[in-house]
Amino acid sequence: MKKLYITAVCFLAAMLPLLHSCNDGNRVTEQIPTGPVNINIDLNLPTYMNLSNPGSHGYFDGGVKGVVIIHDYDDTWYAFERGCAFEPLSTCSKIWVDSVNIQLRCGTPTSTGFQPCCSSKFTYAGFPLEGEARGRLARYQIQRNGNAIMVFN
Repeated sequence: MKKLYITAVCFLAAMLPLLHSCNDGNRVTEQIPTGPVNINIDLNLPTYMNLSNPGSHGYFDGGVKGVVIIHDYDDTWYAFERGCAFEPLSTCSKIWVDSVNIQLRCGTPTSTGFQPCCSSKFTYAGFPLEGEARGRLARYQIQRNGNAIMVFN
């Protein structure tokens, strides 16, 4: 009886990590490299006025592959590293906003359409919708104070 108990406990201990990994609510950012970011945006400037509108976005220098800032339709602001959660160091692995389908995609826009790097797609909040990516996008800190946006890490 003692052997059966020990075998059952060992089996459950071995299976616990597998059960935990199946819970989509516990998805975490995979090892997406991030770099130094210190972006200050004045929404009063003509260059950035479009970011005042919910549903808008902008691409900025910083981090490893750049930073995408999203002003979501619910007036929430996000700032992400542009490396995809699936193979973030691949040369084609770069996040782009698909404003028609209201999602983020991994790949490269071309003159003839969009060339995906993988089939990963993400919500505007950075969580995976489908594809190979199992984790969310790497986020940078973002603060809004009046018409000033600050993105940093």
